[in-house]
Amino acid sequence: MRRLSVWLPVLLLGSSLTAFLTAATAGQTAHLDDPAHLLPPQLGDMNVLEGKLADFERRSGIRILVQFHAKSPSADEDEVPGAYMHTLATRLGVAQRGALLVYFADDPDWRIWIGDELTPAFAGKSGTVKELTDSKAIHDVKEALLASARAQADAAFAALQKSAPANQPPTPAQHLRLQTGALIDALIAKLSAKQGGSG
Repeated sequence: MRRLSVWLPVLLLGSSLTAFLTAATAGQTAHLDDPAHLLPPQLGDMNVLEGKLADFERRSGIRILVQFHAKSPSADEDEVPGAYMHTLATRLGVAQRGALLVYFADDPDWRIWIGDELTPAFAGKSGTVKELTDSKAIHDVKEALLASARAQADAAFAALQKSAPANQPPTPAQHLRLQTGALIDALIAKLSAKQGGSG
């Protein structure tokens, strides 16, 4: 029994680790979901991004989720601006104190949801969520963040194109990975700054 009691935790740890790595390989971790495998299949890369998001959540209490969708919402789902992202964020538990990044491959386009509790600090202005939405204050900050992250990713991708062998050019999936990393870093930096400022 003693020998069994020693090995049981090891077996459980091993099975948990295997399940985690299998989920990451399948395109899903606690903070990322890529069922269509739009990101490049680089071993361990999902775990790197997951570790960064998990560490930020531990430090700040703010949960950032990233999803990759092959198709955009239907016309009915997208009829009311913001409704689709609000519904998705609510279902995922980040509608109030969290953030959601979603990439739609067929557009291609990124959308950002910032939880209601974080909206005034994120926008850098006081006001209700409705006031900040109606004035486009939150929209403008989101667009600036997206533009900056895209520019950073574009520059990194251009550097890859110059250095890559002629028969091995970087792929669109690698470009998307650069955008993903830049957006995660930008969002963490902005939310970290706001947290620090409010403290």
